[in-house]
Amino acid sequence: MDAWADGPFDNDDALDFIDDLAEAPDWRTVVQALDYVTKQSGYLEAPEGSIAVAAAAIVAAAVGEVTVLPDNHHELKSALGAPPVGAVALARAALARVVAPASELDELWQEGDGHDAWLTQIAALQTTLSTAQ
Repeated sequence: MDAWADGPFDNDDALDFIDDLAEAPDWRTVVQALDYVTKQSGYLEAPEGSIAVAAAAIVAAAVGEVTVLPDNHHELKSALGAPPVGAVALARAALARVVAPASELDELWQEGDGHDAWLTQIAALQTTLSTAQ
């Protein structure tokens, strides 16, 4: 994982995901990323976990007054519009899976000094998503 900070878009996988999404804004791309992670019962690899966190942050940005999107992607919120029914619950479930056992992303953060700060970022997204319903 090439991460340089604990934010949802502070790694290469997440930035690649949002860059691709900005070129072709479609909620199906976001939902597919979230759905994939929630269906993983085995070991969840870090790239998929990073993409799921980014996708959940996009949902949170769409339903809340949070400014988690990178500066060069603020227009994505209006380009996507409102998320489809079920996206908020799916985003919450994906975030829960990313911090659960058998998640490489969580393991990598545990090995470093920033695990608590990263968990704080995840909790903030969960809070935004929880208050959106």
